[in-house]
Amino acid sequence: IPPDNAQNDEANVKVTVTIARDGTVVSARIIGPSDDPGVDASVQRTLERVKFIAPFPEGSTEKERTYTINFNLKAKRMLG
Repeated sequence: IPPDNAQNDEANVKVTVTIARDGTVVSARIIGPSDDPGVDASVQRTLERVKFIAPFPEGSTEKERTYTINFNLKAKRMLG
């Protein structure tokens, strides 16, 4: 959820999230802050809330997967 006090409607925050095979979130961190403290704090709170996602598909051999995700405030607002 975008913060109401966002100062930059085009704020982008880049994060990395590492997931274990069983779906456990091993790590999640901001690697590219937006220069808008409110947006960065909102993304950080979101990262801290997510502890688990669906496990990898059966037959997957990787121990972990790391994803890079871009949170884009403008896109979020356009989608509603």
